[in-house]
Amino acid sequence: MIHAQEIWEIIQRNMPRGQWVSLQDIYRIVQENSNLDAEDFEPEFRTSHVPKWHRNVRNVLQHRKMTDEIRWNGAADYSLF
Repeated sequence: MIHAQEIWEIIQRNMPRGQWVSLQDIYRIVQENSNLDAEDFEPEFRTSHVPKWHRNVRNVLQHRKMTDEIRWNGAADYSLF
C-alpha cells in the first residue's frame, strides 16, 4: 500500500510548480508514478467505490495545505509553491 510520504514525494517531483492542477490530474500523476497494489484499490469504505489511495492523496493534500507547502483554490485545484 502506498504511504503518505511516497505520495508527497511523487507530487513534489511530478506536479508542475506555480500553476493550478486539478485533483483528478493529481490522482493521475500519483497513479502513473507509483506502484499501486491491490490493497490501494480496495474501497475507502465498505459502501464506497472510491479507492483507498484516492483518500490517501486527499489526506496528504489536506496536511500539506495546513503546513503551507501547497495552496488550494477552494474548489478542487492545488498549486505547489
